[in-house]
Amino acid sequence: MAKFNRREFLKQTGTLPFCAAFLAGTTGAAPMVNVSPKMVDPWLEINLDNMAWNLSQIRKRVHPRPVMAVIKANAYGHGLVEVAKFLEKQHIRFMAVGKLQEAFALREKGIQTPILNFGPISSGEAKQVAALNISQSVYTDDVAVLSRAAFKLKRRARVHIKVDTGLGRVGIPYYLALPYIKKVALLPNIIIEGIFTTFTEDEEFDKIQLQRFLHLCDSAKKQGINVGLRHAVSSAGVLSFPSAYLDMVRPGITLYGHYPSDKEYRERKIDLKPALSLKARVIHVKKLRPGDSVSYHRKFTAKNETPVVTLPVGYSDGYPYQVAGKAEVVIHGRRWPVIAAVTANHSTLDISGADRVNIGDEAVLIGRQGESEVRAEEIASWADTSVYKIVIGMNPLLPRIYLDEG
Repeated sequence: MAKFNRREFLKQTGTLPFCAAFLAGTTGAAPMVNVSPKMVDPWLEINLDNMAWNLSQIRKRVHPRPVMAVIKANAYGHGLVEVAKFLEKQHIRFMAVGKLQEAFALREKGIQTPILNFGPISSGEAKQVAALNISQSVYTDDVAVLSRAAFKLKRRARVHIKVDTGLGRVGIPYYLALPYIKKVALLPNIIIEGIFTTFTEDEEFDKIQLQRFLHLCDSAKKQGINVGLRHAVSSAGVLSFPSAYLDMVRPGITLYGHYPSDKEYRERKIDLKPALSLKARVIHVKKLRPGDSVSYHRKFTAKNETPVVTLPVGYSDGYPYQVAGKAEVVIHGRRWPVIAAVTANHSTLDISGADRVNIGDEAVLIGRQGESEVRAEEIASWADTSVYKIVIGMNPLLPRIYLDEG
């Protein structure tokens, strides 16, 4: 993957992007495309320097504990393979994915860093998991299938035991976990590399969960069982639950420069820099006469002569339709309101008061231009959803341009 120094990128492109970019799909296997001056489709810019900054802030906060970087869901919309390559250069201890196919894609692309698969596997996939040295989350008797597959390959499969301490999704219930841990420890060709749980993010109940988890780990240790690395906190815990850092932490959304909740966003206990920007080009400029309308069902009707521009961005790209009438987009360093409806492929802005906006001008829907910035957290607020849904919801077919000064 060719990366771009920001100064070189801007020098080459002027106001239009002219560089190589990759389509980073959910498996990271999409082909390369050329983002040229003739291209008007929207694109994403991923600032790897900002990701490096975020990782450094997390490491500083949890030192000396290692970091397991969570890159599930196409690296939270940022592009699975390219983010993994970047993290490997940052000497990340572990990566975690949510689906086995993500782990397969990373190994196929040459990623050597240890990978933990949170998701399930079938009996037919156990052999490949062992062969590719993918660490697997386990909490059922199906771990025996992985043991047999590893035995046949004359390899040792690595597992992390998932304990349900109260979240109630998956995992061996904490009150049944000790016999299960004993059973796993006795399986041939299985190494217990770690044990983990997930908090509910209810402050008081999380403390109860932690005590349940620690008691279980201590009980296993007293019986001579090495449970490996104990890990429990995700991004929310990194910010607010230091007593639960244990042996390793699992940040996700914070790696990409976002806070896991409105509360953490207001508190900003660490300084995070968003890595993702969503950009597009103005494709149409016009003036509405009084009484002219825009979009389906005449969602917007001009009361006065109103200059408007159209962008080729809509909800099919991941820009939520709920933001119409609330969101703002940056052009020429100023914010302009989104009017009418956000449709599958178009959004319309009222640019009343603008000196001049031309076809081809850059519009920033998420990100910074000059002194103006629209954060993904704002988009989430306008859409009455979470920042997770905004960044993860970016269409995997959007070109992703990776900018790296480092």
